[in-house]
Amino acid sequence: MTASAWRYAFASVAGTSHSRGDVPCQDASVCQVFATAAGAPVLVALVADGAGSASRSAAGAQLACALLLEEIATLLQTGESIARMDRDFVVAWLTHFQHAVAERAEAEGGTSRDFACTLLAAIVSDEAAIFFQVGDGAIVVADPDEPDEYGWIFWPQRGEYENVTVFITDPRAAEYLEHEIGTRSFPEIALFTDGLQRLALHFASASVHNPFFRPIFPPLRAGSPGYLPELSAALARFLDSPAVNGRTDDDKTLVLATRRAAAAPPASAPPPVTDAPTTATIIDEEASDTDQEQRPDTDVPTEQRAGSPDDVIR
Repeated sequence: MTASAWRYAFASVAGTSHSRGDVPCQDASVCQVFATAAGAPVLVALVADGAGSASRSAAGAQLACALLLEEIATLLQTGESIARMDRDFVVAWLTHFQHAVAERAEAEGGTSRDFACTLLAAIVSDEAAIFFQVGDGAIVVADPDEPDEYGWIFWPQRGEYENVTVFITDPRAAEYLEHEIGTRSFPEIALFTDGLQRLALHFASASVHNPFFRPIFPPLRAGSPGYLPELSAALARFLDSPAVNGRTDDDKTLVLATRRAAAAPPASAPPPVTDAPTTATIIDEEASDTDQEQRPDTDVPTEQRAGSPDDVIR
């Protein structure tokens, strides 16, 4: 199977707990393909989750995605390689973001904590991949040799207490920054906020719950190159379906991107992707073993994680 152009879809949906309280979705996400100076594609996928306890966290999440996307676009326009986005680059950007938030908070009579949010980022070129994260949620990648096997890059971070995580508005955010850079690419990427953790991850084994992703990626592989608005709309319906809402009442964001071509042209038109309950039913039946108590900590043994971008999913 040969690699092809990136195809991607993404959606953010308010959780039922937010809907009941007339609170908007506090997640933000963006996915876009840029070109290097040599014309090679670079996928940039970003996700931020605003803190439910922070009054302006939705604005904070949107600002984080917008400012980081702008910074990456500027870097690529200067002809730099994505390898330039090392840990120092991200730490400098965190400082820039915190200054921008502080200025906005002062102008609005609030505090930086009002804009609290997490951040996940995946930047993938033909030859390399960079991932970084502060807070919970996760980044999942496909095994280059096994279409239906997935592994995580970073395990979701938690704070000092249960159901507490780290935010990029925290002055100590750089201390919690996880950053990986490797000289290989990946055919499929998924990023999601903590609202989907118990569906997409298996906490008891500290692994990806493969049945969550197996029915979701094939329609993406069969799509046209670039952003797929119809699939994004279908993804939003799926995230707001009873099967998903029955397992989580939090906001939910999912970004999906693939360079894998469809295995073979379908003999007839594929089932409509708009039939979100079909996918949800698969997840509802196969992911029941993901309902479990949260692990007491997130210190996952090295042998249980997917690994760095150079050896992920061995």
